[in-house]
Amino acid sequence: MASVRDWAALKGIEYRFVGDELVDMVPGWYQDKAAGRMPVITDLGRLLMARELLTDGYSRTIWVDADVLIFDPQGFNININININDGYAFGREIWVQPGGKKGGLRVYHNVHNAVCVFDQYNSFLDFYIDACQRVLRRYEGEAMVNQIVGPKLLNALNTMVGLPLIDDAGMLCPLVMGDIDRGGGAALDMLKSEMTGPMRAANLCASLSGGSIDGIDLDDDMVGRVCDKLLEMKGL
Repeated sequence: MASVRDWAALKGIEYRFVGDELVDMVPGWYQDKAAGRMPVITDLGRLLMARELLTDGYSRTIWVDADVLIFDPQGFNININININDGYAFGREIWVQPGGKKGGLRVYHNVHNAVCVFDQYNSFLDFYIDACQRVLRRYEGEAMVNQIVGPKLLNALNTMVGLPLIDDAGMLCPLVMGDIDRGGGAALDMLKSEMTGPMRAANLCASLSGGSIDGIDLDDDMVGRVCDKLLEMKGL
C-alpha cells in the first residue's frame, strides 16, 4: 500500500485509503446473497465508490487493491498508457500453472480488477454495476466462487467484446512468485514470453497467502522477499 501511496504522490494524483466504508456502500440484500464473501462484496463496492467520486466531479478514478505492488513508479503511467477513448480499463492477467498429465506449464490470458480505471462519462461503469447485481439476484446455491462478479464476469465479457486492458498492471501467480524468489525459472520465463510489454505493477495474490499452491508455499516471508526483489529490479 505504501508503494501505491508513494506512486500517487509522485504522479500528482490524490490518494485515498478506503476501509470498511467500502462495504457500507453495498446494498444489504447483495451482502446477504454474498454470504460474507468479501471479494464479491468489494468487487461491487469499488464500482459504487468510483461512480460516487465521478459524480462528485473527479475526471478519473483509479482503484488499486491493497495487495498490488507498484515496483516501477516512475514508469507506471496509467494516465497515458490506456486508450482514453474507451474511458475505462482493467489489468491484464497472464496466469501460469502446471500443464496437467503431460507435465510442463500452461498459460492463461485473463482480466483482473485489482487495478481498474474509470473516466467520467465512461460507457461501462453503470452497466458493470447493474450486471454485478443481476448476477447476485439470479444466483442460487452454495458454490459461489469469490471471483463471480470480478474476473469471472470480466473474462466472459472480454471474450465477447474485448475489454481495454492495462498491460503493465499484471498479476503474479504462485509459480512465478516462486521463480522470482529463487532468482529465475521456467514459469517466469513463460510469463515474460507472453507479455506484450514491461510489467511495472502487479497483484501479489494475498488471498492465497498462507497456503501451498502449485507446490509453492506462499507465506509472509516469501512474499516479502519477492517484493524486495521486484523493487530492486524495477520491472519485469
